[in-house]
Amino acid sequence: MNQLVFIEGDQVVTDSLTVAEVFGKRHDHVLRDIKNLDSSKEFNLHNFGEVEYKDNRNRTYKKYLIKRDGLAFLVFGYTGAKAALFKEKYISEFNRMENELQKLKQPSYMIDDPVSRAKRWITEQEERQQLEQTLRIQEPLVSFAESCMASEKSLLVREVAKLASKQGIVIGERQLFQKLRDWKMIFSNKNEPYQEYVNRGYFEVAQGVREVSGKSKTWLTMKITPKGQAYIINKLKKQLAS
Repeated sequence: MNQLVFIEGDQVVTDSLTVAEVFGKRHDHVLRDIKNLDSSKEFNLHNFGEVEYKDNRNRTYKKYLIKRDGLAFLVFGYTGAKAALFKEKYISEFNRMENELQKLKQPSYMIDDPVSRAKRWITEQEERQQLEQTLRIQEPLVSFAESCMASEKSLLVREVAKLASKQGIVIGERQLFQKLRDWKMIFSNKNEPYQEYVNRGYFEVAQGVREVSGKSKTWLTMKITPKGQAYIINKLKKQLAS
């Protein structure tokens, strides 16, 4: 018989194949029982995870990973002395494995056995290195998120220049206009964005009419959206870093 429960990720689970074997049922019947449960969609999503596995002939099939509460709900209707015995075994195994999982998470300084303490310390160092590497990878994403949170409204170019200065990027309004022209985000001969960047949601353009020397003239006001601000500020940061 397979191991009743096992650790998957950081969860103690069993699977539908094991349930079928333990309770003497066909696997397709166990799958059917899971699909026909009266439990809520939220309960099922939390307690049953559909995954793929390969049989001994390398054919791919579906099975479910099942958490403790999902198992209890599933086998509630399985009756008989043999079924009751295996329910007790399952409960005992879940308790044992959850205790083992807690031990794996226990800090090294709390472990009395010197060999186990040393093993846990090595694991902690590996986890710390992985975390540091993850933080390095995520740093640009964090920077992007900070830029996105910098402003919740569209701003004029001079206001974005001031916003960039607050984040350590010294740039004036004229310099930022020139950057936008160099990046082909706005036209070289007028302060108006290319339609491509308007479509991306980086700019807003307001149009109005005013009287100049008795004549009506159309004017445009270009503003940079929060999304555009994030893009521009992070582009400036990358240029400074290079």
